[in-house]
Amino acid sequence: PQERKLKGFFQDITDRKQLEQELRQQAHFDYLTGLSNRGHFMELAELELSRTKRYAKPLSILMLDIDYFKRINDTYGHKTGDSVIKKMANVCKEILREIDIIGRIGGEEFAILLPETDLEQAVVAAERLRKILDDAKVPNEYGGLPIQFTVSIGVSSLTSNDANIAVLLNLADTALYEAKDYGRNRVCVIVPSSQFYRFRLYPLSTIAHFV
Repeated sequence: PQERKLKGFFQDITDRKQLEQELRQQAHFDYLTGLSNRGHFMELAELELSRTKRYAKPLSILMLDIDYFKRINDTYGHKTGDSVIKKMANVCKEILREIDIIGRIGGEEFAILLPETDLEQAVVAAERLRKILDDAKVPNEYGGLPIQFTVSIGVSSLTSNDANIAVLLNLADTALYEAKDYGRNRVCVIVPSSQFYRFRLYPLSTIAHFV
């Protein structure tokens, strides 16, 4: 009986530890993709930003959004929409570095923090990611040709020690919507200037100036 009680006691501890781990997983990670959720991404990003400022290193952020995602859901169903989101997450995990921080911060919106990466390097990474996602295929559960999708990407970089993650995300988000306004399936870079922000679009060479 004593042995059975001890066995039950240790089983209770094991079950409690497992429950705590599951709750921690749910609190920090997105259930569909396994990526950091918005809160956990912000927490990790602020820590990385502090390190970046302390050692005077560059840092950049990408904001990604799946183009015409509602159309995908409406045409093929939410299950296929989930498959597209998972495909995008898996591609990001496969091609980005271990030190990069990836988060799903909205329905079809992702953020990627690139430590020790300046603006030009971030553009190269973003354009490479855009091209690979452009070629990605998701099986069509109704048969027929596989589903393809594109993404728009906004890029911002740390230029001032006064900036925080929220500011950098907002700048990248502004660039993202410029990419969408100029036709989607684009990378748009926001470049601070003296009195305005300048946007550079890839693969197009269009430049837009805003006061």
